[in-house]
Amino acid sequence: MTHALPSAADRRLLRERAGLTRAQAAARLGVSAQTLRAWERGRSRPHGRRLEAYAGLLTELTREGAGAGAVDVPRPVTAAPPADAPHPVTAAPPAEIPHPVAATPPADIPRPVAAPPTTPGSAHATTTAQAALAPLTALAPPADEPLPLPGPPETAFATLYARAAPGLLRQAYLLTSRPRVALAAVLSGFRQAWEQWPEVARDLDPEGWVRAVVHESALSPWRGFGGRGRRAAPADAGQAALAGALLRLPPPHRRVVLLYEGVGLDLPETAAEVEASTPAAAHRLLHARESLTAALPELADHPEQLAVRLRAFLAEGEVPGRPAPLSPETALADVRLSGRARTGAALTVAGLLAASTLYAVATTDSTPPPPPATEVDGTLTPAPGPPHPATTRDRPPAEGPGTGPGRLVPLGG
Repeated sequence: MTHALPSAADRRLLRERAGLTRAQAAARLGVSAQTLRAWERGRSRPHGRRLEAYAGLLTELTREGAGAGAVDVPRPVTAAPPADAPHPVTAAPPAEIPHPVAATPPADIPRPVAAPPTTPGSAHATTTAQAALAPLTALAPPADEPLPLPGPPETAFATLYARAAPGLLRQAYLLTSRPRVALAAVLSGFRQAWEQWPEVARDLDPEGWVRAVVHESALSPWRGFGGRGRRAAPADAGQAALAGALLRLPPPHRRVVLLYEGVGLDLPETAAEVEASTPAAAHRLLHARESLTAALPELADHPEQLAVRLRAFLAEGEVPGRPAPLSPETALADVRLSGRARTGAALTVAGLLAASTLYAVATTDSTPPPPPATEVDGTLTPAPGPPHPATTRDRPPAEGPGTGPGRLVPLGG
């Protein structure tokens, strides 16, 4: 029997609506929290008994939510749907659950921003966020085909790099406004991807895997050291104003608005990538839109222009001083060289530590110290040990004339 699971976004929403943390749900399934996170992000899929257990848990959570009056979410099914049933992509999603849009509508039809699901503990705050996010619109994300990674690892890496590196360089620049930091973050992301290539090759979204590493690397406070912290503004005035407005946002808000409005992820996918809850990601997006509207007044009448301008920059914008990332061949040679350099440095450090340890052992006196003196009848007897050479103070006085010290003889007068 084949179990069809809901979409990755709906799996996460079902768990959050039931009030289960990721650790609690993972404990019920007998898996780790990291494994459940990969299932909820669509990066892996359970099989065998784990698939049956996960499908049963989602079905149970769906029934509990329906019994409590919650909005129904497509639940796992074991048979093919009827021929006249609406397709899950074209069917209208529930009012309170943001659902990814796979098809690209015409450019003049905006996509409303879906509000986060409400929770009993934050009903008032979530209602305010829903009311504020309701009038905001964004364009539908582009319908990209799944990225194939065929052939040997070198060819697959070059394919992934050629497709993803230009956009990731522009994303890293918008997060930092520092061209050298952006380029270093992109190379760091692909370096880690090459080092963990079996995992990346099996990932359902390898570009998303690299993107998460690049964003975290770009926003790391250590990236500004080593002469890479100089900011540069684009030559175009509009792009410079957009980059400056984004830079004034806190880094978590900056990343959320870039993923949602620029990359085109929906709200649950954005929350999963930044490792936050869906309501938290919605509030970050809300505050980011307010700050950007204050910095760019033209967005007040046309809020959809934020997505238009971000996606235009990610598609064709030029990073100051870095018109293009490295070629795939150069990037592959760089990640290989850096990997060998780090291996050589690690071996060198290990050799130095071993040599210093051997030298310390060879030059250390291993003779045990003599035991302390003991007291016998009120007299300290010398401690046992090798005899010391006799000194003048230890010799007994000699007998006979002329053996003592000289005397002072008075002068005769």
